[in-house]
Amino acid sequence: MAVLTYRQSKRTVTDQRQIAAALGTLGITFESWGVERLPEQLRSRNLADGEKAQVLEAFRPELERLKTRGGYVTADVISLYPDTPNLDTMLAKFDKKHLHEADEVRFCVQGRGIFTLFPETAEAVDVELRPGDFISVPAKYHHLFTLCDDRKMTCIRLFVDTAGWIAHYIN
Repeated sequence: MAVLTYRQSKRTVTDQRQIAAALGTLGITFESWGVERLPEQLRSRNLADGEKAQVLEAFRPELERLKTRGGYVTADVISLYPDTPNLDTMLAKFDKKHLHEADEVRFCVQGRGIFTLFPETAEAVDVELRPGDFISVPAKYHHLFTLCDDRKMTCIRLFVDTAGWIAHYIN
């Protein structure tokens, strides 16, 4: 279950409904889907390509709903683990304040990661995603992403373009 932390006041929210409501006021979609439908072996380690396909299949109803609603054309699964080749180079693309021309849509299957969101008229927040958490950050929303200290996360990503996304960095 996610944890929301306000960066300036250090106030923390753990109730999932309150997190969804607070993020909703910032224009962010947050839902809890759970991962109970996945076999345990798909919830605890770096996944092979065939296993990633099983994860996509398990969440097909939610993904199809999102594709219809948001115009997404493709979904994939990415696993980031300490032994992922070029992990630091990959993470360096996410850990600076940036935006995208399209929504950034993620569902956490395993591990943990933090989206830091920078609303224009409110306090910045950290959203620590945990297994079962879904987030959609709208296009042109300033944010960054980091893994937690254990550097392990597997998530489903959705895109409106098969090329993926391009980050535009903010000074």
